[in-house]
Amino acid sequence: MNGVVAVRSLLTGNAALTALVPESRITAGNLPQGSNLPAIALMSISGIDRNILKPGSRRQVTERVQVSVLAATYPATKALMRAARAATADQMPTVPGIENVVVHTDAAGPDFTDPETGIFIQTQDLRVSFLETV
Repeated sequence: MNGVVAVRSLLTGNAALTALVPESRITAGNLPQGSNLPAIALMSISGIDRNILKPGSRRQVTERVQVSVLAATYPATKALMRAARAATADQMPTVPGIENVVVHTDAAGPDFTDPETGIFIQTQDLRVSFLETV
């Protein structure tokens, strides 16, 4: 979950992104049903600890975090994804509770449309590496 915290801090701290989507609609986990659009949901997909002998009190972790952007139109989804990628790619944020944080883009997901709601969705995976205290 620390990777999600790191990514959210980058997104909410980026003025260009928060001009498109308010900080209150950048959430960890699922968006509540009926949320206003546009919005961004962040989810931890996987995490790997580097297994080393006698790691001590800190462990190197790489977590894959999925950024899902949701908007009412396809062009809005694309604009929001461009802004989210710009805010997160190749960053080294300072995040309370973890050290040596590095964020890189990983695989981009396909375009989705929910036919029942008309919501356009796109995903972007990020690799977040950090040291955490165990």
